[in-house]
Amino acid sequence: MTDPIQMLIVDDEPANIQILHAAVGGLGPVRFARSGEQALKLARDAPPDVVLLDVVMPEQDGFQVTRALRSDPLTAKVMVMLVSATCGDADVDRGLECGADDFLAKPAPPALVRQRVRLLAELAWRRRE
Repeated sequence: MTDPIQMLIVDDEPANIQILHAAVGGLGPVRFARSGEQALKLARDAPPDVVLLDVVMPEQDGFQVTRALRSDPLTAKVMVMLVSATCGDADVDRGLECGADDFLAKPAPPALVRQRVRLLAELAWRRRE
């Protein structure tokens, strides 16, 4: 892949944003949001290829944000990777039922995060063809 990947990292904890940014920053431009509301606004203004979305956040959790992304025609085709420390079967099932494309346990090895983001971006580009 030679095209830069447009990414949006969403987490209420700045340290988690920094960790994910360190893993994927070399793949393309990254925007950041610390709330679901801010994430939805940024995604609608300029839909990214991939959203890396924390599940446990105040006000709107990652499941709610995923549903909102899927219900909006502007963001319905954006690839969503839920990222969470709580990764039981029920959490993964719920995330995928909400419309997430992937679910990653944190902490995740940076190489795994990069590879998953690359794959999701490729799928996003194919969806748009």
